[in-house]
Amino acid sequence: MGRNYNVNIGTETFANDFNGTGEYYGRPDLVGNPFAGTGGLNILNLAAFKAPCDWDGSQCTGGQHMGTVPRNAFRGPSFRAFDFSVVKNSKLTERFTVQLRADFFNLLNHPNLANPLWPSYEVDMARNGLDATGHGIGFLSPTVTPDVGLGNPFLGGGGPRNIQLAARFIF
Repeated sequence: MGRNYNVNIGTETFANDFNGTGEYYGRPDLVGNPFAGTGGLNILNLAAFKAPCDWDGSQCTGGQHMGTVPRNAFRGPSFRAFDFSVVKNSKLTERFTVQLRADFFNLLNHPNLANPLWPSYEVDMARNGLDATGHGIGFLSPTVTPDVGLGNPFLGGGGPRNIQLAARFIF
């Protein structure tokens, strides 16, 4: 199961006091299905969120209230990796042993995507802008994968399948 994350409004621009608290870091109203039309790299429908105020197309004109989206309401993509090793020890002499091994990392080649806007675990529903009615525009996609994300490693290696072959001589 992936890490949970917040959906806020105005976290990138701080341009409006959307909820009327003066903190410029409010939560939006959930007015639709946030997973409608999602799939592949589109993990959240931003049009399902609306500014918690009366919107005139460019700013709040009143009616500000705390949004209906609770804290940590969503979970990011899960992390799955199947690692496998095969080891064979062979005695060459009484004192000399050779070990042959093959290590497979992410053997099933499962893509491990990071949470949106890694590493902050927060989403600005207005990051693509707001339409004339105050709804978000477009979809949210992950920005990095765990193997190359800022602050690596959060979850360990999350890259594509890797195979490592080794020979070890023990004496």
